[in-house]
Amino acid sequence: MCALLTAEIENHLKRWGRCGQAGHLRYVPQASRLLFCNGYILLCYALMALSVEAQTVRVWQTRLDDGSKREQKLEQYGVDQDNDYMLLAEQPPLEFQNESIGADRSIVINPERTYQTIQGLGASMTDSSAWVLAQLKEKNPQLYTFVMQRFFSEEGAGFSMLRRPVGSSDYTATGTSYTYQDDPARFSIGHDKEYIIPMLREAKAINPSIRIVGSPWSAPAWMKSNGDLNGISAEEKAAGKTNRLKPECFDAYADYFVNFIKGYAAEGVTVNAVTLQNEPQFDAAAYPCMRMTVDDQIGLVRTLGPKIMAAGLGTEIFVHDHNWLLHPNDKKVIGGDAKMDPFELVKKICSDPVAGQYVAGSAWHCYSGSAMEMKRLYEKLALELPDKKIYCTEATGWRDETKKGWLGDCAWGLKHNWLGGLAAGASVGLQWNLALDHKHGPTTRDDSLAVGLVTVNTDTWNSAKFEREFYCMAHVSRAVRPGSVRLHHIVKNGGGNILVLAVQRPDGSQALVVCNQNKDDRSFEVRCGNRFLKLKTPARSIQTLTWF
Repeated sequence: MCALLTAEIENHLKRWGRCGQAGHLRYVPQASRLLFCNGYILLCYALMALSVEAQTVRVWQTRLDDGSKREQKLEQYGVDQDNDYMLLAEQPPLEFQNESIGADRSIVINPERTYQTIQGLGASMTDSSAWVLAQLKEKNPQLYTFVMQRFFSEEGAGFSMLRRPVGSSDYTATGTSYTYQDDPARFSIGHDKEYIIPMLREAKAINPSIRIVGSPWSAPAWMKSNGDLNGISAEEKAAGKTNRLKPECFDAYADYFVNFIKGYAAEGVTVNAVTLQNEPQFDAAAYPCMRMTVDDQIGLVRTLGPKIMAAGLGTEIFVHDHNWLLHPNDKKVIGGDAKMDPFELVKKICSDPVAGQYVAGSAWHCYSGSAMEMKRLYEKLALELPDKKIYCTEATGWRDETKKGWLGDCAWGLKHNWLGGLAAGASVGLQWNLALDHKHGPTTRDDSLAVGLVTVNTDTWNSAKFEREFYCMAHVSRAVRPGSVRLHHIVKNGGGNILVLAVQRPDGSQALVVCNQNKDDRSFEVRCGNRFLKLKTPARSIQTLTWF
């Protein structure tokens, strides 16, 4: 009898879970019936359960040097590409203890002090990315399934955010730029129905919590002052030519956004947010781009916000979608066009009495400014615009195949975006292309060294190499499920080059990501509330820990 009751109680305890903050059991009303059986109070079993303080901690680990070794050895990357390498590999579980184990170095997590809610990580489903994935599905279904599951499933990275160019960008598989309304009399998302929307639907089928943010590279040419999707030269600009939205086209362009959102919704794909313009301070590219000044953004939000609300769409609006600091090229005043400081620009838009009420937040890119400048900016945004979200919507790997070392690229991305950005206040951390081919494309650019999160050999279709950026992002994404809340932490005597992120997850569990960039191993005592854990972080490694 006792053995059966003990087993029954233990089964229920597994279902109850444990409170992440205090380490005590979390009861549900139905469970109270277990404490009574045939008139006997099973108090001893309740006390037995409550006395179990040690908690199992799951651990995943990547050794960055193993990634470098893998690249030196492998030429074909199949479903077994991580075999024999410590890459996102689960380790033996650890146990929390009730008393301090004593250590010079420590990571102290305060579950009572919380910050922003985090949506998660992901990348852009560009035209090129969708085409590569769709072709892979046709030519190698097994490898395609492996790639998609690894991107979006809980057993994989669990990416929960995708950015979608509204129309074409510089990564378009057809080689021809387009918008959804090249003809003023006809709006159509027909191009996207061939392979882009199907890929978005398949991603959401694996992970229904995925949210999508749309970003246009250009308005249709007939709405623009230069009459072209592409940019203008410095000489043209000096002569007075502009690459902007025509004042009389604000209403038509707002309708364009609404039609895009509705068109995708009709195909079963919800667009949760839009940015007004990708890189609005840049207007000179040989691919779709458009200058959008602070007054242009205010004017467009004033028009677009009410239209989205009237249509009952619920799509959020984000402004800026460009760098933390003015890029050196953008500081040049040509033709009288002086760009505004990014923070002051965002503050002015959000402070507008009409536009501000429709702005959900600001979006940022990683191409100008240091990690410390990013941190200062995000903290300033959180302080002065506390009701506005912060998204990091773009960073990219950019390298040729001769660069083998993982540490530099991984440390940079973790500091500037995937971990450091979230630790500084961002809700989202996105990479650029989700997937590209082995020639850094397809693209309309002639200088591309861009690297997607996976590189597919489009000559053979038998190789899909997960890049270093994927592993770093997957470590953070596994910790940060949508709706997670960042927790306060302090690293004591870490010795430098230690990156940390701690979160409380929606299911009550907690997670910790630690990156040791140093050449030597480091051991820490992790303290969370009144529980203590001994953690050894190998040299040049990333670890993800989760526990209830």
